[in-house]
Amino acid sequence: MSNIIQLEISGRSVLQRPAQDVKQVRATLVLLHGYGADEYDLMGLASYFDPDIQVLSIRGGGLTPYGGASWFDIDMLSDGSLKFNIEQAKISTIEVIEILSKMQQDGVIPTHQVILAGFSQGATISNLICMQQPELLQALLIMSGRMPEDMDELSGDTTRFKDLPVFAGHGTFDNVIPIEFGRQIVSFWDPIANLEHHEYPMGHEISQPELEHIQTWLNQVLTKTQ
Repeated sequence: MSNIIQLEISGRSVLQRPAQDVKQVRATLVLLHGYGADEYDLMGLASYFDPDIQVLSIRGGGLTPYGGASWFDIDMLSDGSLKFNIEQAKISTIEVIEILSKMQQDGVIPTHQVILAGFSQGATISNLICMQQPELLQALLIMSGRMPEDMDELSGDTTRFKDLPVFAGHGTFDNVIPIEFGRQIVSFWDPIANLEHHEYPMGHEISQPELEHIQTWLNQVLTKTQ
């Protein structure tokens, strides 16, 4: 990957693709990867975005048994179902907020608001960050994700999100996080935010049609706010 800078923020690896003109940054897009991946995984998408957008990718603080990083453990219950370790997820949420605040203080993020994008486990953390500090975000991008089980309790006053642009995409053939969980995200955000959502004939991945929809949505978000 060309033009990618590796930073260390609060002891965590963060990749940066600077905006083409660092004095005229159109937006800061922050990427949070999925379970078992790392900060390099989603950074391959940077070339799809406007060169005037700064792209940052943060590494999760945990490790998986199979290599790669994570934001929280996934526990298997006796019936074979999976359960998120929500306490670890909340800790990761606080850590990412602190990293973003540090980058703002250091001038890495030159504007107050960011566009937060998460894939899979990173989508859960993105949702939690939005619950904690919606004022930090210009928009929220959720790809192949799942809501925390206590999202209704965590969301508090949902009028905070009435003007928030949210994009949610999910694959109908996803066998890692089935489409039912993606539809729960839609059911949550649709009544309370400015939601655009799509389903795609794909598995647990990001497809070219989804990327094209994201590009169009992102341009619309930035056009309305600039």
